Amino acid sequence: MSGRGEWPISYWHYTPGSSSPIQMMRGALKCMECGGVKPGETVLVSTDTNKLRIAEALAGAAYAVGATPIIIMIPPVKTHGAQLPEPVVAAFREADVFLQPSTWSQTHTKARVEAIKAGKRGSTMCEITEDALCVGAIEADYEACDRMGRKLGAVLAESKEIRVTSPLGTDLRGDVRGRPVQYETGLFKKPGQFAAFPDSEINISPVEGTAEGKAVIDVSIMSVGVTLYDPVTLTIKGGKVVDIQGGPSARRFRDTLEALGDEKAYNYAEFGIGLNPCARLAATNLEDLGRLGNGHCGIGSNFAIGGKILAPNHHDAMFKDASVYFDGKLVLDKGVLKI
Repeated sequence: MSGRGEWPISYWHYTPGSSSPIQMMRGALKCMECGGVKPGETVLVSTDTNKLRIAEALAGAAYAVGATPIIIMIPPVKTHGAQLPEPVVAAFREADVFLQPSTWSQTHTKARVEAIKAGKRGSTMCEITEDALCVGAIEADYEACDRMGRKLGAVLAESKEIRVTSPLGTDLRGDVRGRPVQYETGLFKKPGQFAAFPDSEINISPVEGTAEGKAVIDVSIMSVGVTLYDPVTLTIKGGKVVDIQGGPSARRFRDTLEALGDEKAYNYAEFGIGLNPCARLAATNLEDLGRLGNGHCGIGSNFAIGGKILAPNHHDAMFKDASVYFDGKLVLDKGVLKI
């Protein structure tokens, strides 16, 4: 399929080569730049056994700019959004900068929330691949992405309702009054800033119980995989996913949520809007989240992004060619800014 250009992977580091840290270093140094990492700072790299080579590249980049890198590694957890051991939580509170290259997302965790509350700054890097530190989204102008995100976010912050549609039938809406806009644009230079490098997005959690509609997931789902040729249809009522339809990917997602044994796992947690024009389609999870023109649904926890639900998970489900409306006004149409 790669010959048809549908999986534009340039470096096949899913099976790592011994020299790939050399190629990763350019992206790792860009991460330090986007984080404004300074000499004398401590940089915590929270990773697991699957992502140690990436963690080492980031630690090397931190050392190269004069910071002190600290790697904490645990075995992979079982789901996106699973909580981390208390010693890891403590390390997050103490480091100046934190990075989270991990198999499973550490975004919606006590560790990340407490670090931000303590004025630290950092970035999630869930499901990151070595390839993603070499090409694709990493090549973006993150200052430009941030400007677009801030422009959209300023309008969203004053809006009552968000609505997102797509050509395959997505039509979702939710009440966002009183909810903070999350700017995960790729920059995290200031105290309390959080990113999802090399993703670039803004997102918001709707008021619990208000999300309604349908989402046709035709790009990918975290922990499930690519759905380009196996779309999954989510039905959302009263702020919860009440039905999951489709083929093998739908069955796998149903099984994943059912296995958690918690109704909160079905909470509709997030509306996400991609900003990154360099992100590849269906290449890596972070690029699908941040690709300009993509939208995503977050399912599970929302406590880390301004909501009230602490679930045992947070799964993102991505769709392409999104049209975004704030209070009925079209603001972003398939990647084209309308404001």
